[in-house]
Amino acid sequence: MFIQYLKAVARRAKWGSLAVAVYIAASSSAQNVHISHCMGSCPDSTTTANNEIIVRHLFAASMNADSGLADWVAYRVLEATLGVASLLPRVWRVDNLQLTESSYLRLSENARVINQPDRSGRADQSYRINASIIDARNNGRLVPMSSFAGTPFWSDLNYLSNLAVLPSALREGSWSRLDQAINELVARSGELFVVSGPLYLIQEPLNARGGPELAQPSAYYKLVANRRSHVAFIFPSDLPQHAHYCDQLSSLLEVEQLSGLQLFPDMQDSSTAELAAALHCTSYKDF
Repeated sequence: MFIQYLKAVARRAKWGSLAVAVYIAASSSAQNVHISHCMGSCPDSTTTANNEIIVRHLFAASMNADSGLADWVAYRVLEATLGVASLLPRVWRVDNLQLTESSYLRLSENARVINQPDRSGRADQSYRINASIIDARNNGRLVPMSSFAGTPFWSDLNYLSNLAVLPSALREGSWSRLDQAINELVARSGELFVVSGPLYLIQEPLNARGGPELAQPSAYYKLVANRRSHVAFIFPSDLPQHAHYCDQLSSLLEVEQLSGLQLFPDMQDSSTAELAAALHCTSYKDF
């Protein structure tokens, strides 16, 4: 009954109408759940079958049960959601929609540093914590506040389900400039769908990530699409701040191979040059 209810709600959902947690397990693989933040269907992979899908008003996120961080987020940017985010508070909050508490993340009292439990084997390990694994300089939001500052739900972007280990040079450089280009295009031409997340070493599957030492992503991807076209970007984690986002253009196939995810299944044969040009990447050629 719950899945049937969720389907009905999701079909009617717009950007400010749905916040729910869904546990996707193998036993429910035959169910079709439509989430308005995803174009067509949300990303899928056999390695993420036991992830929790958290659906907030502004985004959906697939949460890795080991690391407590998102394997992917999906969101839809509309002209009506855009706004000025410079004065909005940025204080991380535990996401109470996450059904399984992560044993690898703890929110510190000042809400600026995420810590993991101490697993050194010491007698006092039950109340010790290791040094911070994500400090205030190197965390960021996969879903940008500037794309949703015009909504009453912008504070949802402060949930840990939207947190990523984004180095400051990347977050304040080409990653942010691509977000700005997306917002500008939406203001001119209408809605865009975005999927983004971390990329790890190709031999390290999604369901093996996490552990006593939280793995650091080697890169991040961002896929942007409308109903006719799509474009893919891959950003190395050590990318200099001055790098241009157009130089990070990639392909949907490459992102799928590196992430192990199936992304935009209805867009495999669509054009890429049109949307790349609209994002000011005029020298882009189809892969």
